[in-house]
Amino acid sequence: MNSTLSLTKVSTIYPGIHYTDSHASLQPMSLTVCFPGKFPRQILERSNIPVHISVSIDEEYGTFTTPVIEVASLDLRHCGSLLHCSGDSDDVNMSNVGEPTISFLPLPPSFDFVNRADWETVAQRIQEWVTTEVDTESSLWTWGCDAFWLAFIAAYPSFPMGKWPMWDPRIPLEGSFIEEWLQRSNDYGADEEVPTQDNVVSDIWNEFCRHAALFYPLPLISLA
Repeated sequence: MNSTLSLTKVSTIYPGIHYTDSHASLQPMSLTVCFPGKFPRQILERSNIPVHISVSIDEEYGTFTTPVIEVASLDLRHCGSLLHCSGDSDDVNMSNVGEPTISFLPLPPSFDFVNRADWETVAQRIQEWVTTEVDTESSLWTWGCDAFWLAFIAAYPSFPMGKWPMWDPRIPLEGSFIEEWLQRSNDYGADEEVPTQDNVVSDIWNEFCRHAALFYPLPLISLA
């Protein structure tokens, strides 16, 4: 049996899509590359270690876009939120220095995305986190508010109709998701079929997963 670790990993991923009236764009993605295992110190002191990263998109889209890679190193000496690296290595802790821990993630193992009560709890936790821990001038604030509206609509898919609790007014009724949601709600005519709540919640869960990965590129549901 060959115990040598594979030196190359290839994955196919699918970015989120943002739609406007006449155009669409691919959403940026946040990726984490982890290196399980430990080296003898003298090996890494000899030189820089090159890591080759390649991103490609099908040729048919080449006239509209080209991938751009931006890299930011993570200093593992400053730890905060959990990151598990698969392999025969120890768990590694990482966080963005100066930013609060995203306390509402991961979701509990019992979370069920079709259960509205679970979404109510998530929305409440996001609301508390955003309004008490996050700087309103930071990108994390915008991200957190969008995450709140995703969870809120999953909990109350009839919004702005039906019954729903008042949210903390410090969270504005703004953001790409909630603004598009309100616009679609106004556009449904008497003869137009309205999506079922099950389909709405399923779509929101998929969007929530993509959105969360922008700042939390880890499993969303806790394993224990």
